[in-house]
Amino acid sequence: MHVERNDPGASHLERPSLRPGLEAIPFEAEEVPGGRVFLLKDPFRLAESPALPPAGLAVAALLDGRRTLSEVAREVEARHGLRPPLDQLRALVLQLDQACLLEGPRLEERLEAFHSAPRREPACVGSYPGEPAELRAFLNQQWTRAGGPGGPPEPSREAPVRALISPHIDPHRGGHAYAWAWRAVAEAPAELFVIFGTSHTGTHSLSDPAAPPSLYALTRKSFATPLGEVPTDLEVTERLLAAYEGPDDLLAGEFHHRAEHSIEFQTVYLRALLGERARILPILCAGFGPGQGPDDPRFQAFHEALRTALAPLPRERVCFVAAVDFAHKGELFDEPPFGEAELAPLARADRETLRLALEDRDPSALHEDIARDGDPRNICGHAPLVALLEALRDEPLRGELLCYDAWHDGVSAVSFASAVYRGDP
Repeated sequence: MHVERNDPGASHLERPSLRPGLEAIPFEAEEVPGGRVFLLKDPFRLAESPALPPAGLAVAALLDGRRTLSEVAREVEARHGLRPPLDQLRALVLQLDQACLLEGPRLEERLEAFHSAPRREPACVGSYPGEPAELRAFLNQQWTRAGGPGGPPEPSREAPVRALISPHIDPHRGGHAYAWAWRAVAEAPAELFVIFGTSHTGTHSLSDPAAPPSLYALTRKSFATPLGEVPTDLEVTERLLAAYEGPDDLLAGEFHHRAEHSIEFQTVYLRALLGERARILPILCAGFGPGQGPDDPRFQAFHEALRTALAPLPRERVCFVAAVDFAHKGELFDEPPFGEAELAPLARADRETLRLALEDRDPSALHEDIARDGDPRNICGHAPLVALLEALRDEPLRGELLCYDAWHDGVSAVSFASAVYRGDP
């Protein structure tokens, strides 16, 4: 749903402005005349959305911050031939405001509450158990489930893991692939994990939607899990912020960490396997727009600052993580049904991308492989994978694919993988 931007000088209820980035989701409701209503899907899940009849959705689409409610009523009448009473419009606006779907003080309060909190609370309990004992039992089951590594971590003579590719699909579907990746990490000497996560909601500022989004979004918050907190390394974060000489505000998109699962799932495994030893540098990555890629000056400025921030640390104490999924195909992603016969050619394309990531390790070549023909596979990990390869530039590492798989329900599919990069023994 598209609306124009708000007039900042007007009262938010006199000239209400619907937040950008909302999606109208239709569903059938027998108790409603006509049977169909719409929910305004909020990617940040700030509150429960009210169910809107088609007429309510038509009104909401006109809340652009420029029209008064009287002007909205006249516009509805001009477009649809029926003028809604002002008291009904006020009631609808109040509903939307209470659900934090309008710009204004209520939304700002929610933003400020998150920004001032010292830690980021779990947002995805349900994708994994929220009770500590149940969570540990669930994670232990992933070692031996079908497709998993066959057993829990054990002493290894392998060279230490310096970087990994881990899924961000929900663990119920892809827990066996997580088990492959994190089993290898459990014996690594790393203490700081630099996690490049896909941001499914972007990196723009909610307080200043007109500002251009950054390529990356940082946070100083620790990440809470049912097993305890995983702290963000504040010294490294401050060195990164101080060293960055690009135009982006690297903290402007911090709110996107609030409900994002791509980094959260990694912290659950980190806390379970490494306990208090682990700390993180959580980095959410925006997708590359047309013409963007590793040649973008902002990309280069960020990674130069990251190298500076990490330089004081022994290399073996740092592990990079790309939290990514690969292809997203079929009905769930507004495409035609994706049948079983299509899985094999999809796997071939994904494995070529993985070969480029693990063997060639050229960020530009990987970017071109994914972006070719407009990314027909809908890879949900493009930017984190490119960021990972840039972070590993000139490192004498060897990549190894541990697991490749796809979740498929007959009409939709999501592919994912686990891989590691090892240094010298």
